[in-house]
Amino acid sequence: MKKIIILCAGDFGREVAWLIENINKKNPTYEMIGFLDDDSKKIGQSYNGYECLGSIRDLMVLNENHNIWAVIAAQDSRFRKKFVEMFPDFSQWETLIHPSANISDASRLGHGCIICANCNISVNTIVGNQCIMNLGTTVGHDCKVEDYASFMSGTVISGHVQIGEGAYFGSNSTVLPGKKIGNYSKVGAGSVVIRNIRDGVSVMGVPATSLRL
Repeated sequence: MKKIIILCAGDFGREVAWLIENINKKNPTYEMIGFLDDDSKKIGQSYNGYECLGSIRDLMVLNENHNIWAVIAAQDSRFRKKFVEMFPDFSQWETLIHPSANISDASRLGHGCIICANCNISVNTIVGNQCIMNLGTTVGHDCKVEDYASFMSGTVISGHVQIGEGAYFGSNSTVLPGKKIGNYSKVGAGSVVIRNIRDGVSVMGVPATSLRL
């Protein structure tokens, strides 16, 4: 069995621990070692029965002693990228796929992804590294998803959509076919995207329009 540790012991970290438990019920795969988190108040505490063993930087020490696999349970794409860049010599980022997820054999996932329960990824779609798809996300056919994209529960991405690095989609948001979503752009919860979104732009509404802060 692979020894696995979760980076970040927040709410989503506990959900990822649950995801690992569901994988193990179907096919024993992982030995859950615990959490790492930079919040000093969490170190030594137990979350869903698993201890927070130290800070994020302790990953390499644990790896030397235990040959660890790791997953980053941070929904903020910039945090995931930061942690990956902290450990340029670490390569054992595990992709977790819930047993109920439906993923076409003609599609491809990168490393370090988290695919939660009841997600669907259709045919000829490419998903990059360190992407998160929360409960019930659907990604249509012939899409390209760059690294660090984050999809909250119930997101629906139609076919032939191109999604840039670090893009974020709020719960129950929808993107219509053939659109381009820029790097580190954000789509608000419940929004419907009917046109392309430039890099770094936040949109919300039906149809989704740029937010003016």
